[in-house]
Amino acid sequence: MGHWCKICDRMLPNEKFSGKGHKSHICKKCARLPKEKREAIMQVDEIFGYLKQSNISQKNLIRLKKLCSSSNKKVAELASVVLEVGRVKPHKRGRLKYLAREHENLLRKLDETDLIIAHH
Repeated sequence: MGHWCKICDRMLPNEKFSGKGHKSHICKKCARLPKEKREAIMQVDEIFGYLKQSNISQKNLIRLKKLCSSSNKKVAELASVVLEVGRVKPHKRGRLKYLAREHENLLRKLDETDLIIAHH
């Protein structure tokens, strides 16, 4: 039985993890990546996770505000879109229908950034 690497998103055998890698769920190969790249991958996953939740809470909105000021452009762009969605319609139920009716431009942004995939 192996472990799941949260950076490369794969199940790998125990030998592919260092001692600290088991705890942090990062394989040896991904641990060698630059810290900025690892953090960017984890932040993008975090942002996609907010849309999968049934509710984007106030704590999530505070975290998204911090991610909006990220030095990585992709992370900042995705965070700003999800932050806007969280302010407009924080609850997931009927979110896409509501955005299609009331905020077409925001729905278009979700589609352009592929965040709409995380909604399902």
